[in-house]
Amino acid sequence: MIKTDPYLHGLQVQDCLVVESTMEQIHFDGCLFQNVDFDNCTFTNMDLLDCRFENCELSNCKFWEGAMHRLEFHHCRMMGCDFSGSVLANISFLHNNARYANFSAAKIKHTRFQDMNLAMSSFNQCEFTHVEFDACLLQEAEFINTPLHGVDFSSSNIEGITVNSEHLKGVIVSQEQALSLARLLGLVIKE
Repeated sequence: MIKTDPYLHGLQVQDCLVVESTMEQIHFDGCLFQNVDFDNCTFTNMDLLDCRFENCELSNCKFWEGAMHRLEFHHCRMMGCDFSGSVLANISFLHNNARYANFSAAKIKHTRFQDMNLAMSSFNQCEFTHVEFDACLLQEAEFINTPLHGVDFSSSNIEGITVNSEHLKGVIVSQEQALSLARLLGLVIKE
């Protein structure tokens, strides 16, 4: 069904396994994916609008250069998920395990990452507009060449993150995080 119709509206996919699927230039509108295991799937230039992924296995899936608007990813396993070069707008990521996820070169707007494991993830060369990280694990995540003005990390664990000093201006951090970032910048702090 997916291969024959490039526009799918109101589709509900539940309790199934999708194995090694490659989908290009497909538009999903108002679809629900619940308890779906996407095994080694690649989605290129895909449009996703008003969709919800709930309790899905998305580890190592590739969402390359897609356009995603008004999506919800809740309680999903997304380890190594790749959103490279995609546009993500008005997205809710809630209670997901996305260790090693790759968001490099993505444009991320009005998006909230809440209570997520994003350790060792890559946000290199991203464009952020109104992006929130609330109670996230961001240990050793990379934000290279990504301006962080207005991004609030104060409730998240940012231990060991990699950033460019010139892109830290305007980032919001706790006092403890400020000391850690000062050391990252090469400052020697006397106690």
